[in-house]
Amino acid sequence: MNIVCIPYHDWRKIETEGFRTRDSHIISHLAGNKAVNNLIIVNRPITIFELLIKKKNKKISGEKVFSYKSGALYKIKNNMYVFDFFSGDFLGPVLNGKKWFFNSFENKEFIEAYNKAIAFLGITVDVVYNQNIFASLFVKKLSLPSVFDAWDNFILFPQNKKFEGLFFNAYAELAKYAEVWTTNSVKNIDYYQKHYAPKECVLIKNGVDIERFAKKYPVPSDLKNIPSPIIGFGGKITHLFNYDFFNYAVTQHPDKSFVIVGQILDKSVFKQINKAKNVYYLGDKPYDQYVSYITNFNLGIIPYVTDHLEHGADSIKMYEYLASGLNVVGTSGAGMADMSSLIYISTNKQNFSDNINNALKQNKEIELPEFHSWEYKTTETLDVLTKVISKNK
Repeated sequence: MNIVCIPYHDWRKIETEGFRTRDSHIISHLAGNKAVNNLIIVNRPITIFELLIKKKNKKISGEKVFSYKSGALYKIKNNMYVFDFFSGDFLGPVLNGKKWFFNSFENKEFIEAYNKAIAFLGITVDVVYNQNIFASLFVKKLSLPSVFDAWDNFILFPQNKKFEGLFFNAYAELAKYAEVWTTNSVKNIDYYQKHYAPKECVLIKNGVDIERFAKKYPVPSDLKNIPSPIIGFGGKITHLFNYDFFNYAVTQHPDKSFVIVGQILDKSVFKQINKAKNVYYLGDKPYDQYVSYITNFNLGIIPYVTDHLEHGADSIKMYEYLASGLNVVGTSGAGMADMSSLIYISTNKQNFSDNINNALKQNKEIELPEFHSWEYKTTETLDVLTKVISKNK
């Protein structure tokens, strides 16, 4: 099959940071699957100003095989291509925020260049796999069978409140024309069915490359001199991070080291984190390096909120911790309740702190079944795509 895939994350970001997000994990496995003849990645439009501000690498790896006006097609490997487009709207993202990302996918020159690139390849696209809410109207204009991966619920992100109407309209449009929605939690399915009534919504939870995290790796240099036991959090600091639980545990366990590895996406939350002597923030790490940190923790923690801020996520780091053989202390948020047989679920900050001691005393033999692998999740995705293609023949 020939698949057009629209990831949520910018391709330059994926190449720079590594394939660590749901969209990029599935893309990497789609590209290696024998059922896929051609995989065309449609990168979201980007501006030169954005590249300069975010200090991203301007170049995309691979051979440029086609260009038209501001669009270009890169051959990454035999059956994998990336369509890239530079928008002339220099200050658009700065002035209009997320509204610009919705509008940029409707740019006539962007659509024209994309169509020229597909014509150059001389293939017939069988299905569109859309992982990007901003591309809702672009996919509609393609008039092709499509599947929408509605992973996290963007309506419930606090930072999206200002653009709630735009997100609502995008979901409503996708419910009309996408043949199937996939998502990572039952909570999302319930919400989507209540508010948008998509034609069909299929649960495909997140996963992990099990073999990768099951290996042993050298201790990174900036982790070597940190005293054990190391209580680690490997992930983004967002509105989901429960700093109250974390800070309480830090004060209750002065004999333990609390290590954070990951991006700071919500600075206000990071400011609330106790910067005690036993707390170490080691910065963000490319995914190839990240695995060596996780596998050298003594315990993995996920102090996530369980109130109105919880948006139906399914924590990837939970699967990564478990694949590394770590005991995990978390809460009932972000899909962790579904894994309660394998991890320590905490209901309050005292319980969270106590569970750290309980988990360190236990020496569980944890082996994740293949069902939790990204390869398996990609197979589930391909089953959905195949079903949609067959239905439209």
